[in-house]
Amino acid sequence: ETLRHKDRSANAGWTAGSREVLLDNPAVQVVRLTYPPGSESGVHGHDWPYRVIYVVQGGVLEMIPGDSTKPKQTIEVATGQAIYAPAMTHNVRNAGDSMVVLIETEIK
Repeated sequence: ETLRHKDRSANAGWTAGSREVLLDNPAVQVVRLTYPPGSESGVHGHDWPYRVIYVVQGGVLEMIPGDSTKPKQTIEVATGQAIYAPAMTHNVRNAGDSMVVLIETEIK
């Protein structure tokens, strides 16, 4: 699958990042998310309440809630960090200058 992101090159246009499903069965889903600088996931929802994200390559992310009345949050994620994230609807944007790679595990 692709993630949308704005290419910051001289002829800026839309290019694609990636979302790779590593495991999907009735109990769990594991995906690798790759966010080049400027990329975003697009607004999407997580329905399962238990989600852990392992940071393979860290950087700066903007977490933009699906509810536009709530403020966005900028976070710096460190390589090797593990993060718990509840079910939510949001958009994730790489606000930094380095590639961010995450492994996301959702317990169904």
